[in-house]
Amino acid sequence: MSAIAGAVLADGNILSDATLARMVAASPPRGFDGVTRWQAGPAGMIRFHHATTPEAVGERQPLAGASGAVMAFDGRLDNRGDLLALLGEQGRALTGAPDVDIALALWEARGERFLNDLVGDWALAIWQPDRRRLFCARSPMGWRPLLWSFDGRTFGFATEPRALVVGLDLERRLDEGAIGEMLSARFVTDTDTFWQGVRRLGQGAAVELENGRVRTWHWHTGPFEDLSHLSEDDLVGRFRELLDQSLIATMRSNTTVSAHLSGGLDSSTVVARATELHRAGRIDRQVQPVTARFPGEAQDETPWSQAVEEHVGLVARVTAADPFVLDEARRWTAQSLQLPLRPNVNDTTTAAFRLMQAEGGRVLLTGEGGDDWMAGSLAHLPDMLRKGDLAGLFREAVTQFPQLSPVLRFRRAGFLASAPLFSRAHRARFLRPHLTYDGAVPDWIRPEWAAKVGLEERWRADLPPVELKGFAQMQRYNVFAHARRHLAHDTILSFAEAHGVEIRHPLHDLRLATFFMGVPGTMLLRNGEKKHLLREAMRGTLPEVVRQRQDKAVFITSLIDAIAERFRECPPQRLLPVRLGWVNGDKVAEMFAPALEWRSAGSSGALSRGRIGPVWFVVAMDMWLEHAFGMS
Repeated sequence: MSAIAGAVLADGNILSDATLARMVAASPPRGFDGVTRWQAGPAGMIRFHHATTPEAVGERQPLAGASGAVMAFDGRLDNRGDLLALLGEQGRALTGAPDVDIALALWEARGERFLNDLVGDWALAIWQPDRRRLFCARSPMGWRPLLWSFDGRTFGFATEPRALVVGLDLERRLDEGAIGEMLSARFVTDTDTFWQGVRRLGQGAAVELENGRVRTWHWHTGPFEDLSHLSEDDLVGRFRELLDQSLIATMRSNTTVSAHLSGGLDSSTVVARATELHRAGRIDRQVQPVTARFPGEAQDETPWSQAVEEHVGLVARVTAADPFVLDEARRWTAQSLQLPLRPNVNDTTTAAFRLMQAEGGRVLLTGEGGDDWMAGSLAHLPDMLRKGDLAGLFREAVTQFPQLSPVLRFRRAGFLASAPLFSRAHRARFLRPHLTYDGAVPDWIRPEWAAKVGLEERWRADLPPVELKGFAQMQRYNVFAHARRHLAHDTILSFAEAHGVEIRHPLHDLRLATFFMGVPGTMLLRNGEKKHLLREAMRGTLPEVVRQRQDKAVFITSLIDAIAERFRECPPQRLLPVRLGWVNGDKVAEMFAPALEWRSAGSSGALSRGRIGPVWFVVAMDMWLEHAFGMS
């Protein structure tokens, strides 16, 4: 993953190169292959170069086109062949060109509609000097962050918040509404950041500055095909074809390609299927699995990862968990202005980053996306009822609730099909399953502060930016516009880049995601079993013990240990979010007590995780306020 940044003066005055130099100096570690700047008139752009594909080696950015437009491109195009075909004769001349050359040629040939042609992870900025217009856009899956600010005179954009906040010397003001969403564990905003005046460009969205005015809009709008007319065999075949296409694209690299192997269904699929494709001559290199093992801990998945190794005939490189060190987390937060890395992410990634760095590898594949797209839900039941498909509802009642008696099956199916049509609360639960949303402010949030920042109004305003067909598609579109991803992954992406690693997610390929939007619900969740489609497609590819696995490892022990260490330093009642009147410190301590007791008892037995996440958010925000925002 590379990075971009830049600034434009809305009044047309000459932008000083010193402004760009300050943005470069303010940015956290980026640009392992160099940093280049371009400036002309009121506009300037910066490219932090990190070559992770053969075509990107020696790439020239920011890039000027024949029209005079200049592009800064952070990303990777995964459908180069299709894009070159769209360009015809010009495309044949660009066969070995970097992705930015293809993107700029498409822009000049097709205008803004070219965004709909691109598949891959990307964020871009285009300056049109003839119109004094800056145009920025971001891919639908949102794996390349892009932030922007505008104070009426200077428009700035950047991959990293520090490039804007420090580089442009912005006034430091808190956005308490976005902070409230985080602390309540109901993060829905796709555009607000913790900094007032710094906006996030939404997934599949665009922003322009022209004639001193800013406009934003959502360009990724569908529509999405309904695939319920296809047979199960056709759907399985189509999925395998799209999965192969994605793996082939994400294996394009100028270095070795590593892949997380946890032993779960999703990461095992990436490793096993990529290995089959290599042995069939369809991928030019063997993926290198890397696995983290935790002997004696509840999250150890050694039996499953070893089963995959034996099945595909590979030996994974093994790493151990890195300890979570509070002082290192504080330094990272101060240097990057990002949230601290979650301790349970630290378990599985940081050692892998160091291993790859030592080997010269720059690309890491994950199984991220399997739970988002393929776990399934029952959101298709109200769609069936609305269409009058009573026979379909009968089949769903028989197959989806095998543990219930026949009478209770029909009652359950009938309730789940009808409740979202008539109850606002049930409709919210169907459409936003990633939120534990019950309409009330959580008891650890101070009610007077929640009212001040309008938390409930923020949650109610969370609506899909596009018109969609039915409950199932509306629910699935939340994966495209999954605002919580910013909390979970922006820090990871930035931390990985600081170690010279680009993270890629084959299961979040746009073509696969578009396919999942139309897949019938019963192909994802059947007989109470999640990921039915994936399990059917991976027959023979995965060892049966993994293909039929129903549980998942819970990486929570390091999270509990890190919180406990922070509370030994500073009791929850003295944390900054508590002292500011945002959070009830006694409630935070009460929420954490069962986890601490569970850990003290040897981490055996079940533990409800629902209230551990919010405790970490309070601790993380405390660290961010002190070390990123500068509050004490």
